[in-house]
Order: sequence, then structure tokens, then C-alpha cells
Amino acid sequence: MDCDFMGKTRVDQTGESPDTTRAQRLSHPGAKMRGIFRSNGSIIMRLTGFLLFSACMLAAQETSKAPGPQPASQPVIRTGAQEVLLDLIVRDKKGKAVRDLNPNELEVYDEGTLQKVTSFRLVTANDDVGLGSAEERKPYDPMRQLRLVSLVFEGLDNESRRLTRQAALEFLKNPLEQNVYMAVFIIDQRLYVLQQFTNDRELLRRAIDTATTRQYTEFANQSAAIRKELEQVEHGMSTADTGSQPGRGNAGGGAFGSGMASARMAQMTLNILRYEETLTSDQQSRSSIYSLMSIIREQAGLPGRKTLVYFSGGLTVSEALIQQFHSIIGAANRANVSVYGVDARGLNSEALNSTGTSMLATAADSSRTQQLTDASINPDQVKEFDTLRDSIHSNPQQKLDELSTSTGGFMIANTNDFRPLLRRMSEDIETYYELAYVPQITAYDGRFRRVSLKVGRPNVKVQTRSGYFALPPNEESVMAYEMPLLNALNAATLPRSFQYRAAALRFGRQNDKLEYGLVVEVPMLDMTFTEDKERSQYKAHIGMLALIKNSKGEVVRRFSRDVPVTAPADKVEAFRRGHFTQTYHLALAPGRYTLESAIMDQEGIKGSAKRVSVVVPVEPAAAVSLSSLALIRRIEAQPSGAQVDAEDPFHFQGGRVVPTLDGTIAVAGGGELSYYFVVYPMPASTEKPQLTMMFLHDGKVVAKAAPELPAPDATGIIRYVASLPLASFTPGDYEVRTIVKQGATAAEEHAVFTINP
Repeated sequence: MDCDFMGKTRVDQTGESPDTTRAQRLSHPGAKMRGIFRSNGSIIMRLTGFLLFSACMLAAQETSKAPGPQPASQPVIRTGAQEVLLDLIVRDKKGKAVRDLNPNELEVYDEGTLQKVTSFRLVTANDDVGLGSAEERKPYDPMRQLRLVSLVFEGLDNESRRLTRQAALEFLKNPLEQNVYMAVFIIDQRLYVLQQFTNDRELLRRAIDTATTRQYTEFANQSAAIRKELEQVEHGMSTADTGSQPGRGNAGGGAFGSGMASARMAQMTLNILRYEETLTSDQQSRSSIYSLMSIIREQAGLPGRKTLVYFSGGLTVSEALIQQFHSIIGAANRANVSVYGVDARGLNSEALNSTGTSMLATAADSSRTQQLTDASINPDQVKEFDTLRDSIHSNPQQKLDELSTSTGGFMIANTNDFRPLLRRMSEDIETYYELAYVPQITAYDGRFRRVSLKVGRPNVKVQTRSGYFALPPNEESVMAYEMPLLNALNAATLPRSFQYRAAALRFGRQNDKLEYGLVVEVPMLDMTFTEDKERSQYKAHIGMLALIKNSKGEVVRRFSRDVPVTAPADKVEAFRRGHFTQTYHLALAPGRYTLESAIMDQEGIKGSAKRVSVVVPVEPAAAVSLSSLALIRRIEAQPSGAQVDAEDPFHFQGGRVVPTLDGTIAVAGGGELSYYFVVYPMPASTEKPQLTMMFLHDGKVVAKAAPELPAPDATGIIRYVASLPLASFTPGDYEVRTIVKQGATAAEEHAVFTINP
């Protein structure tokens, strides 16, 4: 039995030996498993200390114009302190902003301990921007004074779209100061960007129209076009220094700020899309959570207050995703992002579930303090074996409200007129207090630390964040489960509690880079399965982290996953004989890299880590090329009507290859060798590529074939799956060589495997 995992993760479970049933698991529509066959068509901020909201602190400066703290005339960047920065929205009983609060009227508690406030000031819309005479005004610094607003739309029916369009366009009518930039995103199983960060009202209006009038299936092409522009900006960042040159960026049509700010925001938006690709699955609740996480996570790289306006029909979170949900809160508080959830159903919202609401309201506060301290979970595996009591969280407003209030925002719901609350939200963007303190933390353990405030002034309400994760200095991680994995990779001696495999398989060219498929494979036999007698099932829990570092030791790409596995008691032994497989894909420029990976057995509290060298060659442009050879564990059939993911190198027209790094095959019961590769013909050549496959044992050729390659697919490449029965092969070590020739050019790859009796 196979279970799909978000981000191309797989856990296979069989009732027999995985090796002896390889042929059966490889069978799929269109695949012939006898002989050789083919299938074609196919900031500033970098966290000084554990600082979670921003590494930049603005110093307070007194003026004689008004009582209380006033905007600082000059930002001060603190580079050595491990400070926590909070932004506070303070209102009186009539809902009006309070602008004369003094620091001696506030008490800040971190995990119940009173803290000493080190900095406190009022920030307004025109703070340090365009004030005073021409001589007194300081130049506008877009990298220090940014205020980002992300408009996110998801799951809207026709009436919700009408209400949302009205609300968003009304919000757009509010004055946009020169330091306020807005972007428009859509969540539709995947995350799409319709407009890069800009303060061009017309571009934003068009994007809002698109988000609220067109079918969601039309968004992919527009998002892909913007992504291409962002990649061009990223490429320009690597070849030119724009930091000192004034200019206006144009990624996605949005002109903003100086050249450096433009490039930095383009890079940030591109990273949002990249990070989302490693997380989003085909399940709606996970898609919502991971897409929001992607938007929030990357905004930690820029200073200032950030706002995310989430237009949706509510947010339903299954029990298995509760900790991932709370990781969003922790990430938002670290990145200084306030979420404002808008229930776009208006007054037509379905009645709240009174029983569920009562039960969840009791658990909300404790879940924030207790569940955030545990490892975040990703319940992909359990969908095949357990209902997970998804109906527990039956009120979609419950989590929308919790997400909003815990990050310093508020929920807008149960109304058809969003304008008053959107105006209030605009005021939050324009005017707020910044407060900083230095907590005494003895261990950066990744646990959630609750923050609370008391105000000495009566009839005053403070709106702020609920807390933060205590993470090590300069660590970007926002997931609590990543802490032991990072510790394992940073250990003087890498832990090796169990065996697993990790590799980077090379594929084709992407402009001046090469595409790689990362594969991590863990035998479930080495994982700890804990019995849950109440539910008559067993559970395992795997944490995984992979880092790609360049020759300077800098992290180029990062992937992580937290996967709980639940198996019925009568299937646990079959599960133990299976494998956990995780794949990713990325493009790398020529050079030397290191693939660092770590696996944690959360139930057994043990882990392993390893490093693998990756050398990315310079591929000749005018020559046929061949990908690495990937041995196949199984092929997943393509769902009816589903499109081939052209960006996934393991995807082809007949389905998706799940690779294996275990080259051991048993011939008993009809073992077969099946492997996958991609041929990249020369585009300008009229000659057909010629394929030759040889199988060697002890250096001697024992089998050879030269099948005809099919025509290239629509992308100009040939995706090929081959299989060879091994019943006539004697046990031992073998090598398969694959050679492709076209014109005067040739490419060759090989792989090794072992046949057991």
C-alpha cells in the first residue's frame, strides 16, 4: 500500500518483501514489464541572537511637539543584542488609536517573567519620510522603512468573490505611503503570485480583479510568467551590484524603491514560491497552511511591520495539522507579520458548531503554549489508514480567529460590509508602537515562549503577538522539529544511529544551471513504532532536513519535512518492511556543493546524519546529454485528467517514478531491474538519438540492447523507463551502462546493482 506525501514524499508498505514484489509495484497502465520497454511524452534581518521579529531596532528620540514617545529621527540598527521586537496596536475603549503611551505604563512578561524594556517608540505612516524642511529631511531608505501588505485569496465562491472584490478595492482606496508595498497571491492547491510587491494602484487593481473574477485554473500561467521575471532579477543580482544604484524594479510590473530594495523584494517573492513548492500537497488544508507559511517565512528577511490579509471561507485545520498550524503563528511572530483573516462568506456564513466551538475555545490557549513546544507534524501518511477525527475542528472561523489574534491582527467576519474593519486595519499599518527587550535565555531549544503585556492605563486595549520560538543566533528555522536535526548536522561527529541513503541525481540544463533531483530514502525497519492500544494502531514519526551548501559553506537551498506515520496493528509488520522516500528538485549553477541531510526517529529519539559531495559540471550546449540513471522502486499511475508536472524530473506521461537508492534486487519470484532516465537531444540536430544499454558482470557484458528511442515530448526531451527480467541472471554485483549518441556527440551514464538469490 502506498501513501502520497506532500512534497513528493512516499512511504511504501507491502505485505511481502519489497524486493520480491518490485515487478508488481512497478506495473501501471501503459507499462510492459517484460523485456525492455519505454514510456514517452512525458534585510537586513538575519536573526542576531534568537531575535524573531526583526534584527533591526529603531531608537526612540524625544521631541517637544507631543507627549509620549515620538518617531525616531534616525534608525539605529542593533547588531549585537539578542532582542525581541514587538509591535503594539493600542486603542482606547472607543477604538481610537492611543498615541501618547509611555514605557512606564507597560509591563512585559516573557514566560511569566517581568522584562526590562530596552527600547520603546511610536511609529507613524510618515516616520522619517518627507518630514521637515528640505535641508532637514533625510533620504528615504526603502530597505529600512518598508511596510509590506500581502493580499491572499483562497477558496471563494461567486458571492464571496463579489464581497471580497468590493472589500479589496475599497482597501486599495486608502492612501498608500511611499513605503507601503502590496502583493497579490492566490492559493488553489498551489501558491500563485498575481502581482509582485508594488505601490502601483492600477497594477494592484488588475491583480485583485483577476483574483476575484477569473477561474483559479487560469492563474498558473500568469504566476509562471511573473516567476520567470523574478528569476531574471535574481540572475541580475548575481552579476551586478545594484545596491548603490538608484532604479526601479519591474518584476511582475511593480516598480518600487531603490535598485537594492527592488531586487531584494523580487528575490524574496521568488523564494516564497520556491519554499512553497517543497511544502504544498494536494490536500486543501495542508495547501492553505503551507502556502501561508511560505509567504510568512520569507518576509522575515526584511525589516518593518508586515501585514497579511487572508480572504477565505474560513480555515479548517485537522487534528493532525494542529502543530503545523501553530508553527505558522510562531513563524509570523518571528517574521513580524500580522495576519488579518477575512471570512469572505459574509453574513451567509454557516451556523457555528456550538459543541465544537465550546470544546475548541477551551483548548485554544493551552494549544498555543503546549503544542507549540512539540515537533510540528505533517500527517500525510495517516490519510490512508485513519480518519484522524477531522470533524473535531468543525468551525472554520475558530482557527482563522486564532491565527489573526495570535499574530497581532484580528478577524473580520459575519458582515457584508468589510469597510470599517479594513479601515481599522489600515490604521494598524500606519500607526503602532515598537517595543524591545532582551530576555534571559540559557538554552535555544526551539520551544515556544509566551509573551504577555499589562497596561497601567485603564480602558486601554493592546493588540500584539502571543509569543515566539527561541531559536539559536542566525538560525532561520521556523519549525520546532528542525532543532534536533540542525543539532545533528552541527555536531562534531555526525550521529549514525541507523542507516539511510541520500543522493543528488543529475538531470537536464535549465538556462545556465543543471537540474537535480534529491532523493532521501529511509528503511522503516530501523524506525521505532510505538503501540497505541486505545486505537489499535502503531505510530512512527520521522523528521528530515536537507541542506545544499556551496563551496563557501553557504546554504543555497533547504528542505525539511516532519512526517508522522500511523499503521493499523494488523499492517505494522508490512509497514516495517517498507521505505520512507522523499524527493525534491532544484537547479544548481556549475560548482562544488555538499548535500547535508539528517533524519530523526522522533519516537525512538535517535538520529543519523551524513554529507555527500555534489559536483555540478559545465554541460556543453551543442551536444546530446543524459540524466543520471535512477533505479525504480515503483511507478505511480497518473490520475485521470491530471497534468504532468513538467518541473518534476521524475514525472512522465505514464505516471511518476518513485526512485530507490537501494540497488539490491531479489530474483526469487521474478525479480526485475527497472530504471529511469531522460535524454536531452540537441535541438538543432535532425539526427535521431541512438540508445545502447549494456549489462556487465565482473567486467563482462552479459546482456545488451539497442531499442529505438521514441520521439521527444512537447518539451523537447525523451523520458524513458526500461525494465529487464533477471530470472536468468546469477547472483552477484552488476553494472548497467546507458549510452546515447547523436551526430558526433555522445553521453554515457552507469549504475550498479546487486542480485540476491
